[in-house]
Amino acid sequence: MLGLFKAEMAGKHIVFACDFHGITGATIAIARIANLLANKYRVSFAADPFSDYNVMLEKKVVIIPFKSLKKNKFDLYVCDGHMGLSFFSWLAERNRKSLLTIHGVLRKENRLEKVHLASKSHLVGETQFMNHEVDQSRYFVIPNYCEKIIKKRHANNVGIVGRLDDPNKNVPEALSIAKLSDAKEIHLWGGTDSRLPEGRVKYHAWTRNKNRIYDSFDVLISMSKEESMGLTVIEAMSCGIPCVLADIPGFQVYKNCPGVALVQMGDWEAAIGHVNRFLKKKAELKTGLVNHWDGHYSRHAVAEMWFREIEKLTS
Repeated sequence: MLGLFKAEMAGKHIVFACDFHGITGATIAIARIANLLANKYRVSFAADPFSDYNVMLEKKVVIIPFKSLKKNKFDLYVCDGHMGLSFFSWLAERNRKSLLTIHGVLRKENRLEKVHLASKSHLVGETQFMNHEVDQSRYFVIPNYCEKIIKKRHANNVGIVGRLDDPNKNVPEALSIAKLSDAKEIHLWGGTDSRLPEGRVKYHAWTRNKNRIYDSFDVLISMSKEESMGLTVIEAMSCGIPCVLADIPGFQVYKNCPGVALVQMGDWEAAIGHVNRFLKKKAELKTGLVNHWDGHYSRHAVAEMWFREIEKLTS
C-alpha cells in the first residue's frame, strides 16, 4: 500500500482554478473534466465551502483553498475564463503550464489576452472561435461528455431545458413551437423558481436529478441563438430522446446524428413537423441516438483524447 501511495504522490498533479461557481452548463462540464482526469492523475480543485462545485465533484477530486494556488506548485493549472488576467500573467511569468477551458462562444468584443497567456486552450467546438482568428497550435477541441441517463417513462411530452430567462436560449420561440405541436404536455426546466402551470405547460425549478428532468418528456426542443454545443442535447441523446434544434453553428455538430433535426430560426412549420414525427417514432429512434452518444459523447469516448492532451501539456 505504501508503494502505491508513493506512486500516486509521484504522479502529475493537476489543479482546477475557476472563479465562477454557480450551476451552469459550463460549470457542470468543467466538473466532469475534473472527475474524468482524476481517474489517471492527482486532481485538486480550488473552491470554498459554499461553492456549487462541491456537489458536482467526485470524491477522488480533492477540494483545496484558493490560497493554495500560489502557495503550491502544480504540474498543470486548468482555469476558466473568469479567472483574472493577473492570474494568467502570474502563471506565464513563472513558466507554469496552464490550460484555459472555454465553454462559451467568444464574441468580437472579447479580447484574447488569456488565450495567448495560457499554454493552450480547450474548446468544445470550433465554432467558439468563429469571431476570431487563432492559430490552431494554441488550442485543441474535445467535446463535452455526460454519463448515461436511464429513461424509465414515456408520456408523449416535449421538453425545454436551460436558463429560461436567458435571451440567448430563445425560450419563447421554443415554447410557441411546443404549444402548436401534438405534445400532451410541455415541461420547462431551468431557473431557481418554478411558476404555476399554464394548461399543459409545466414549469420546474432546476434540479441535479437528471432522471426527473428527462423522464418528463420524449422530445427536446432548443431554439437557442447561440451555443458552443449544448450539454442538454447530449444528455437527451444518452437516454434516446430525439431533439429538434435551431440550425446554428454550435448545433451543426449534430447534423448527421439520427433522431436530431436542425431547423432554420423562424421556420415553425418545419419545427412542428419534426416534433410531431419524433413523438410518433421515438421508440425506433432511441437505439441510434444512444449509440451515437456512446461513440461521441460518453466518458470513455473522450477519455483518451483528454489523457493524450494532458500528456502533451505536462511532458
